[in-house]
Amino acid sequence: LKKIHTPGVRTIEELAEFLGIPESSTVKALSGKDAEGKLVVMFVPGDHELNEIKAERAVPGFELLTDEEMESFGLHKGSMGPVGLPEGARIVAARSLKGIGHWVVGANEDDYHYVGAEEGRDFTVDEWADLCVVKPGDCCPDCGLPLSGSRGIEVSQVFQLGTRYSETMGATFHDEDGVEHPFIMGCYGVGVSRTVAAIVEQHNDENGIQWPFNVAPAHVCIIPLTVGDDEVQPAAEKLASEIADFGFDVVIDDRKERAGVKFADADLIGWPLQVVIGKRGLAEGNVEVKLRRTGQKKDVSLSTIAELLRFAKRNARKHPSGLGTFAGIFE
Repeated sequence: LKKIHTPGVRTIEELAEFLGIPESSTVKALSGKDAEGKLVVMFVPGDHELNEIKAERAVPGFELLTDEEMESFGLHKGSMGPVGLPEGARIVAARSLKGIGHWVVGANEDDYHYVGAEEGRDFTVDEWADLCVVKPGDCCPDCGLPLSGSRGIEVSQVFQLGTRYSETMGATFHDEDGVEHPFIMGCYGVGVSRTVAAIVEQHNDENGIQWPFNVAPAHVCIIPLTVGDDEVQPAAEKLASEIADFGFDVVIDDRKERAGVKFADADLIGWPLQVVIGKRGLAEGNVEVKLRRTGQKKDVSLSTIAELLRFAKRNARKHPSGLGTFAGIFE
């Protein structure tokens, strides 16, 4: 056990830099109190954070001390350690520290730390517990292999309601001994707005949304390049009616906007299939279709486009996600 003068060192980062060691070689102390107001000091590896939910599970009622409360217990912020804690302090340490021979910790004195503090010789841990926020690379508690990490998206929630509402409503049951109790309640559900946000986060590019077929606000967007005429707009409305008859949701962008604006907005909103109708194409009996997911474009005969979409609809059963519904048109 060696006491080292560490002037101005208050954080794990500063301690590791001062000693020239990685943060993982230090031990972090966090002071709190239990439900009875008694002092509890928890210790975790220096490169980890305390999980307050786990801490409360290990010590019911646990909450971290304020700076004023630390002073009242005679603790030194930035220099806490297991050696020389106030009498009666309960020491709870992370299981990952068990078996580590020597700890680098605070000396419970301003501007001083200990190197080589040994559990069982210099201090005693009252309880070992799971306390840390898990990080990729930590050992699995079951098999011992390193854990990997990945991002997730929360789209649903579960709430423990206890008896708050059942007591108010008088919702009770009789147990096997005939004693009446309020129901212990809970609720769960998938959030529609959360789910929509998650879908958009997973299906987009630099131009906007790429709605999967099975959740798209509409499946097909028909874009007439001329609005209010007696040729292009009627053809667009007729085609929209035919496509809708096959069970597709269809929108027509009949705004009096430039073609470029309509194309950009169609990509931004993310309709799975865009069908462009213009005078030149109609003169040749064609429309242009664009698959939003891939950006593929193709001229298709106006007389066959509706039938092709009907075939795509029938073929969609092979693609549960709906992503491949219109792909066959471009094959």
